[in-house]
Amino acid sequence: MDIVNLQFLLFFTLVYSSANAGIYYEYECNYPLLEKAAIKATSSLSERGPENAILYGANAWTAASSDFDQQLIIDLGQIMNVTRIWTQGRAHSPEYVMEYSISYGTNGLDYADFKEPGGNIMMFKGNVDGNSVVKNEFEVPIIAQWIRVNPTRWRDRISLRVELYGCDYASETMYFNGSSLLRMDLLRAPISAARETFRFRFKTIAANGILIYSRGTQGDYIALQLRDNRMLLNIDLGSGIVTSLSVGSLLDDNIWHDVVISRNRRDILFSVDRVIVHGRINGEFMRLNLNRGFYIGGVPNNQEGLLVVQNYTGCIENFYINSTSVFLDIKEANEWGEALKYERINTMESCPEPPIIPVTFLTANSFARLKGYEGMTSLNSSFHFRTYEKTGLMLYHAFSSSGHVAIFLETGKIKVELVTPDNPRVILDNYQETFNDGKWHSVVLTINTNTLVLSVDYRPMKTTRRLKIVTGGIYMIAGGISGTIGDQIQAHMPGFIGCMRTISIDGNFKLPTDWSKEEYCCEDEVVFDACRMIDRCNPNPCEHGGICKQNSLEFMCDCTDSGYGGSVCHTSLHPLSCEAYKNVYSVGPKHNIKVDVDGSGPLDPFQVTCEFYSDGRTATVLQHSNEHVTHVDGFQEPGSFRQDIQYDANDDQIEALLNRSLTCRQHIQYSCKSSRLFNSPSDELNYKPFSWWVSRHNQRMDYWGGALPGSRKCECGILGNCRDPTKWCNCDANYDDWAMDGGDITEKENLPVRQLRFGDTGNALDEKEGRYALGPLICEGDDLFNNVVTFRISDATIGLPTFDMGHSGDIYFEFKTTIENAVLFHSKGPSDYIKLSIIGGTQLQFQYQVGSGPLAVTRETSYKLADDNWHSVSVERNRKSARLVIDGALKSEIREPPGPVRALHLTSELMLGATTDYRDGFTGCIRSFLINGVHVDLRSYARRGLYGISEGCVGKCQSNPCLNNGTCHERYDGYWCDCRWTAFKGPICADEIGVNLRQSSLIKYDFMGSWRSTISENIRVGFTTTNPKGFLLGFSSNITGEYLTIMISNSGHLRIVFDFGFERQEVIYPNKHFGLGQYHDLHLSRKNGGATLVLQVDNYEPVEFHFNIKASADAQFNNIQYMYIGKNESMTEGFIGCVSRVEFDDIYPLKLLFQQEGPGNVNSLGTPLTEDFCGVEPITHPPNIVETRPPPIVDEEKLRKAYNQTDSAILGSVLAILFLALVILAVLIGRYLHRHKGEYLTQEDAGADTALDPDTAVVHGTTGHHVQKKKEWFI
Repeated sequence: MDIVNLQFLLFFTLVYSSANAGIYYEYECNYPLLEKAAIKATSSLSERGPENAILYGANAWTAASSDFDQQLIIDLGQIMNVTRIWTQGRAHSPEYVMEYSISYGTNGLDYADFKEPGGNIMMFKGNVDGNSVVKNEFEVPIIAQWIRVNPTRWRDRISLRVELYGCDYASETMYFNGSSLLRMDLLRAPISAARETFRFRFKTIAANGILIYSRGTQGDYIALQLRDNRMLLNIDLGSGIVTSLSVGSLLDDNIWHDVVISRNRRDILFSVDRVIVHGRINGEFMRLNLNRGFYIGGVPNNQEGLLVVQNYTGCIENFYINSTSVFLDIKEANEWGEALKYERINTMESCPEPPIIPVTFLTANSFARLKGYEGMTSLNSSFHFRTYEKTGLMLYHAFSSSGHVAIFLETGKIKVELVTPDNPRVILDNYQETFNDGKWHSVVLTINTNTLVLSVDYRPMKTTRRLKIVTGGIYMIAGGISGTIGDQIQAHMPGFIGCMRTISIDGNFKLPTDWSKEEYCCEDEVVFDACRMIDRCNPNPCEHGGICKQNSLEFMCDCTDSGYGGSVCHTSLHPLSCEAYKNVYSVGPKHNIKVDVDGSGPLDPFQVTCEFYSDGRTATVLQHSNEHVTHVDGFQEPGSFRQDIQYDANDDQIEALLNRSLTCRQHIQYSCKSSRLFNSPSDELNYKPFSWWVSRHNQRMDYWGGALPGSRKCECGILGNCRDPTKWCNCDANYDDWAMDGGDITEKENLPVRQLRFGDTGNALDEKEGRYALGPLICEGDDLFNNVVTFRISDATIGLPTFDMGHSGDIYFEFKTTIENAVLFHSKGPSDYIKLSIIGGTQLQFQYQVGSGPLAVTRETSYKLADDNWHSVSVERNRKSARLVIDGALKSEIREPPGPVRALHLTSELMLGATTDYRDGFTGCIRSFLINGVHVDLRSYARRGLYGISEGCVGKCQSNPCLNNGTCHERYDGYWCDCRWTAFKGPICADEIGVNLRQSSLIKYDFMGSWRSTISENIRVGFTTTNPKGFLLGFSSNITGEYLTIMISNSGHLRIVFDFGFERQEVIYPNKHFGLGQYHDLHLSRKNGGATLVLQVDNYEPVEFHFNIKASADAQFNNIQYMYIGKNESMTEGFIGCVSRVEFDDIYPLKLLFQQEGPGNVNSLGTPLTEDFCGVEPITHPPNIVETRPPPIVDEEKLRKAYNQTDSAILGSVLAILFLALVILAVLIGRYLHRHKGEYLTQEDAGADTALDPDTAVVHGTTGHHVQKKKEWFI
C-alpha cells in the first residue's frame, strides 16, 4: 500500500472513530457476545459440534469435510456492535484455521462480505497452532445479528474456537417514502469548514434516489445520490468544476450499507461498506461553504449537481455530521422547543420492511412451478428480474390448445418465442439492448386474441397477427423445461440464474415465501427473501481501462483497444522502448510504433518513431504538433508571441522516457530579420531578452540551442563566431538581412520545450520578422538494458524488498545464462511462496502457493534457454490466473482454482539468484528488472560490493582463458574449453600433443578419398631436434604429382620445397639454425591466390616469399592424398626429434593418432611411438580467488528487543553467582582430590607415641623399641 493510501486509511479511521464516538466509545465496547448466542455450522464431526466452538474450551468445532464451503454461523440474538474476534484451534493438536473470511447480516438470509478498502474480500489471519489465541480487531465495527466465519486456509482439519466481542447497538432510524425529505436550516448556523465528515447507514429497494443535498450562495454544493444502484457523489467547492466519485453496486438489495464521506481540504475519501475510493477535488478552493438548507432523503425541486430526479425511498440510520447525530438532535430539538431548526416532510421514525420479497435462483436447474387460470383466451404475466447471465429461460407457459409462449434471454437480449396451432414457431426480438447488466428490469407479457404486447422497463412493443390461444394451468418460472427454445441453442435452454420479484400470474401475486415445496425446485438451489448476487465487476478488476463483464460464476475482461492483454488486461502488448523492439523484431531504418515505458504500470502506451542507425544506435523520436516552420510578425513586446507545444505523450510519459534514456536532444532554430533574440550582451542582473523558451518544469530558460545553461548565449556566442563579434547571438546584431541562431538542447532535466515566446518582430508594416522551427524530442539508448548485473557464484543473491504481490502483480526481466537448472527468484511467507526456475535448459516454471496446494505454470521452448543469449520472461499472477511469457511470444497460463481469491502473503525478501536459503543458485546475467512496471536498480546492489555480484554482464570467457584458439564455453562461475578444433589438449588447450620420432618412425595420414585441394593452406608444426637434418612434415598427391615438404637441411636451416603444378619452388628460412635443441613453432600459409608464401617462426615477424605465376598456371595444391610426419615411405632415415602441434587446416593428425579408438586413416609405422609433450610445460592461469559468503548481518535492534536490558541484567547476575559457586566448589574438590600422604620411620617404643612428656613415655613404653612406618596427611 503506498503512502497516499495509508494516509487516507489513517484519516478514514480517525474520522470514523470521531463520528462513532457517541455510539460506543462512551464506554468500552468489548464484552464477550457468544454467551447468549446460538451457534450452528454447515457440518461437523460427532462430539465436535458447533456448540464446542467456545474460546478456551476443552473441545472445538471441527467440520466434517475440509473444503471452502464450511461455515460457522453465529446468531447473536439481536443486532449488535461487533468490534473484534479472537480465535483458537483445537487444543493440543495440529488442527487449526490459518485464515478465514467473515460475512454478516441482519436477517440470516442476506449476508455481506467484510471487505478490504480496495474492495476485495478481507482474509483474516488465523492461528499458527492449536492453543494460542489470535486477535483481530475490526477498524470499522460490524453492525449485524448474524456472523458467518468461513475458513479459507487450515492445517490438517478445520477446527475452530472463537469469541466475538462488542456491545449493544443503539440506532436512530428514519424512513423516507419517495416523497419525503428532511431539511436542516443552515441560515442561522452555516457550514464553512475545511474538513467535515458525513456517516450513516441505509437500506433500500430503489435503484435511484437523492440521499444528501446542500448548497451555498457562493456556488458550493454537495450531492449524494443513488444512481443505477451505485452511490454517486458530486461536490464543488465553488470553483465551478464538479468532482465526481462513485462506489458500491447492487445497493438496492434491502441490506444495510455503511457510508462514510470524509474531506480534508481538497482530499476526499468516499466509502461504502468499507470499499474506499479517494480523490482530489478540482479547483483551488479548500472550504465547503453551505448556508442554505441541508436536505436528507430528497429535495423539493431539481438542483445543480443532481443526476437523478427521484427522492430516496428506504431507511436511513444513525446519520452523523462530524460527531453530531442528526436524528438524535431532531428528537432533542423537539424536546427543547427548537423544532424550527428542522423541517420533516412525510418521514417516519421506524423502518418498515417493504412488501416485496425477492427470490434467487442459484443454478440453471432451479425453477418455480406456479398456477394460473386454465382455459382462458388471454394471458397476463409480469415480473422483475436482475441477472448477469447472457442466456436463460425466464418464463414458459404451455397452452392447452397446443403450442407455448416463452420469455428468455439470449446473448443478453430479451426475446419471446411463440408457437400456436395456427402459426409456425416465431421469435420476437424487439429490443436491441442487453439486459444482463445486474440492474432490475420489469417485464410484462400480455396476450389477447390477435395481439401480443411485451413491455420491458415500461416500454411496450405490440405485435399484431392472427393469434388465438387457450391457456394452460401451469407457468414455469426460471426453467424446468427440457425442450429446445431460441435460435442459437441447440440443446435445451438453460434455466435463469439471478433474482426475481413481484412475479404475477394472471393478476395474482403470491409471495415466494408462501410457495409450497411442490411449487419450486430445488430446496438448496432457491433462496427466498434475499437476492444473492455478487457484483464481481465492482470495483473493476480489469486494469488499464479494460471492460469488465461477468456471469454468475466469474468475471471476464474485454481488453480490446486497451493496449493490454491477459486475464485482467495487466500485461502490455507494446514494447518497453525502441531498444526492446529491436531486441525482438527484425528492424529497418525507421518504424512507427507505440511504446509502453513502464510495462504493466499505470502509464499508457504512446506513439513514437524508432530510428535504427547502421552503427547500432537506436533513437526514439517523439513528435509534437508544431514541427513546421512558423512565421512570427507583429509581436513587438518581449515574449508577446506565445506558442504552447503539445507532444504525442503526456508529462508523466515524457518524464519516464527521459529518465530511461541515456541522452536526449531537441533542435531549436530562429531565423530573424531585424529581430533580436536575447538582446545580448547582458549580465545576469540586466538580462532582458526578447525571446525565450520554457522547460518542462515551466522555467524560463536563459540560453539557446547549442549553448550552455545560464550563459545567456546562442551557439555562435559559445564558439565565438557570431556575425557581430560584440554580440552573443547572430540575431542580436539586428541586421536587415536574414540571420539564424540554432542548435540542439541536450540537457535532459530541461527537455522537452514546453513553450516558445518571441518578441521584437515589430508590426505588419515594418521589416521586422522572424521564423522559428522546433524539432521533435530525440532520445537515444535505454538505461533499462544497461542496468545489468552478473551472478558469478551459484549461491550469490540480491535481496530485494518484500514484494507485496497481493491479488495481482507481475515481474519482468531478461536473463542470460548457460546453467540448465537454477532458481531465478524466490520469496516466501508463513505459508505462501513464489518461485521461478529454469529446468533442463529448455523450460521455465513459475510455482506459487496461496492458501491451498502449490500451483505451477510451465512453458517449454523448442530452443535452449541456457544458450548464453538474452531471453525475456514475464511472470504475472492475478485474480483469475497465473501467466508466464517467454521472449514476448511463448505463453502459458493456469487458472486459479475455484474458491475465494486470496492475496499472496509474502514476508521474506524477494531473493534474486537463488532460493531464500541460497540453494539451486543461478549464474549468469540479469537486466531490465521490473516489478509491476517499476524499474529496480540492480546495478546499485552490485556497487555495494555484494558477495558474488558484479556490475555489467562479465563472464569468465571475456578474458579469453582458452589458448590456441580453443573455444571457451561460459559458465559465469567458471568456464570450460573445447579443444576439439586445436592441436592441443588440457583444461585451457595448452597441453602439448607430440611424439618423439626416431629414424625409423613415420606417421601417415591418409585422406582416403576425401582429397583436398587448397590455395591458401594453414599449416602449423612445432619441433625440437639436435640432429640438423630430416623430413619434418610433407603432403603429396600421386594423382597430380604435386607435393609440399618441410624439412631441416644438413646446415640446420628450415627448408620448404613444393611443386603445385606451376613449377618447383624452394624456400630457405634465413639466418636461423634449427638444430640446436630449442623448441620452434612454425606457421606456414599462402595468400594472394597462392602467389605469396608466409612463414612465421616462433614470435618473429612473418617472412613473405613471392612467386611469379603465369596466367595460364594453376597455384592450387590439388588432390592431396597423404600427409607424412617424420619421413615418407620412400625414405630410409627420418627426422630425429620431437614433433607437436601439427595441424593442417582443420586436421590434427597427432591428436587423432593418440585418441582412444581413433580413426583408421592415421597410423604410425616403424618404431612404436608414444605421446610426448616435447619438453614444453603447459601454461596455467593464476588460481581464482575463492570467495566465501560473509556472515549474516545481525540486527542489533531486534536483539535488543529480544533481550531487553532488565532481563539481561538479571540473567547476568544469576550467571555470575552460579559461576562463583562453581569456582568455589571446584577449588574444594580440587584440594580433596590433590591431597597426598608422606611416610617416615620412627624408633619410638610402642605405646610411647601417645605420651605427653618423656617421663610418661618411659612409663608406658614397651620394653625394647620397634621400628614403625608412620603416615602423615597433607592438605
